[in-house]
Amino acid sequence: MTTYEPAQAHDSIHVSLLTKGGITEKSVQLYAEGLSIQAIATKLRLTKGAIRNHLLKAGVALRAHSNDQLHDQVYPRKRSIKTAPYGYCLVAGQLYPDPREQVVLQLIIKWWQEGFSHCAITKSLNKKNIKPRKAKEWSQPTVGFIIKRHQENNP
Repeated sequence: MTTYEPAQAHDSIHVSLLTKGGITEKSVQLYAEGLSIQAIATKLRLTKGAIRNHLLKAGVALRAHSNDQLHDQVYPRKRSIKTAPYGYCLVAGQLYPDPREQVVLQLIIKWWQEGFSHCAITKSLNKKNIKPRKAKEWSQPTVGFIIKRHQENNP
C-alpha cells in the first residue's frame, strides 16, 4: 500500500534570471508593445524607477504620461495667489511690497548672506521680539521658505 503525503502550500518566490542587459532588452520590448512603465515593473517584479532607468539607458524616448507633457504650453500658467508671502501684501490680485515686512525680509537675507543658519536666524528674530505675520514666533521652515523664495527670484 502506497501512502501519499498531502500537498503543502509553499510561498512561491520569483527569481528573475534576467541579467541587466536582459532586463533592459525585455523592458524595451514590452515598452514598444505599449505597456506602461508600471505594467512592465509589475511584470518583471522590479520598481518603476529601475524600469525607467533601463529604458533611458537604452536610449528610449519615454512617452508623455500627463496632459502637461502632451501639450507645449504657449502661455505659462498663472499661479493663483490666495495669501501673500511674507514681505508682500495682496491688493486686487497683485502683490505689492509691504514696507514693514520688507525691513524684516532684508534682515533675514542679510543674516543668511553673512552665513547664519536658518536656526540662528530664527533664534535671532525671536530674541529681538520680531513677530511673524500670524504665528506667535518664527520657525525654521518659515525662514527657509523666505530664503528659498529669495533665491528663486534672485538667481
